[in-house]
Amino acid sequence: MLPSQMNVFAVGRACWQIDLTPARRYSSKMCGLRFLCASVTLALFSSSGVFAQGRMVAITVDDLPYVSGTRASHDISAETSSAQMVNGKLLTAFRRHHVPVTGFVIEKRVESLGPAGTLILKEWVSEGLDLGNHTYSHPDINDLSLEQIEEEIVRGESGIGPLMRQVGKKPEFFRFPMNHTGDTKAKHDAIASFLSQRGYRLATCTIDSSDYTFNDAYVRMLAKNDDVAAQRLRIDYLAYTSVEINYYAALNGQVFGYEPPQVMLLHANRLNADVIEQVLKLFEQKQYKFVPLDAAQSDSAYQTPDTYITKYGPMWGYRWAKERNVKVNGRLESDPPRWIVDYGKPSPSPTK
Repeated sequence: MLPSQMNVFAVGRACWQIDLTPARRYSSKMCGLRFLCASVTLALFSSSGVFAQGRMVAITVDDLPYVSGTRASHDISAETSSAQMVNGKLLTAFRRHHVPVTGFVIEKRVESLGPAGTLILKEWVSEGLDLGNHTYSHPDINDLSLEQIEEEIVRGESGIGPLMRQVGKKPEFFRFPMNHTGDTKAKHDAIASFLSQRGYRLATCTIDSSDYTFNDAYVRMLAKNDDVAAQRLRIDYLAYTSVEINYYAALNGQVFGYEPPQVMLLHANRLNADVIEQVLKLFEQKQYKFVPLDAAQSDSAYQTPDTYITKYGPMWGYRWAKERNVKVNGRLESDPPRWIVDYGKPSPSPTK
């Protein structure tokens, strides 16, 4: 571990209890003080210059063409309009910042939008961006048989395959929903073999900003015309994203002794559409260069054998730590602010 990283994690232990189970956490326990503590401690190495040279990141966007959040509309016209707006903002920002993004498509959601769904994907391809397979219906593969998983993969490429071939490409990457890569060794290995036979590479991700949690609250705020809360959320989301970028830089640096190219996980939702410019600027301010996903994953870190079996979907830094027998403290990773988590929860049904 580098000296600056040792200082960061030592300070972190004064803020949180030790927890050596680095599974991806969907429960959120962070209070405002903890969020501030994370910001301060992780900023120590962000400004140290340890990772300042040659930093690279691949931006990936899941759940194309659009994920609405907890307040999904049954009005197809409204959903289509929202999807077009979200993708328009995302593509404009990617073009302005010269970001070679890979978008991961859920074919069933394309079909639900009709011709507009396909048109959105065509716009991505016309921008020179790549499309990847995110299954047909975004299931939890822990609940499926191998045959069902294979069907999800095959059906998931039915739309993106022809679109990519029109520009002389083919879908190269597959990403599992929720990053569940197989909860048993038999399932994990069989899926990996099937993907290889179909010419896919597994898409990793190394930075998670919990944007789905923030977006669930955000769409509720917008529906209530709660502009004050929405503005506060946007500020907190960007602050949290900055913390997570720094955290995962330190985590991966601890595992390998250097910072490999990062892979940022985002989703095609309203929140990211509204703040994507600022998210990209965060990376630029931290001296990251935007690179394609295949370039990021050409680094030797991504050649680490994929043998870690879990029912959860942790970021790859945690998986690599297990593979390389490096002990890491997962409790150092902060959670989204509690007020946002609570705002995003459905209101309880009134009792009779």
